Amino acid sequence: MNGHEFLLHDGRARGIAEAILWHGGEAEPAREAFRTMAPALRADLLAFLRSL
Repeated sequence: MNGHEFLLHDGRARGIAEAILWHGGEAEPAREAFRTMAPALRADLLAFLRSL
């Protein structure tokens, strides 16, 4: 494995954070909450998502 993640239906997101940030429309409030959260909280959220 080369360590790359290819997420979303077309593989354009290279990781969980990028996949979240690609979203818009109905997901825009969630995207903006993620984008503006404190770095430590964002790291905790990403760690949790990777554990699933």
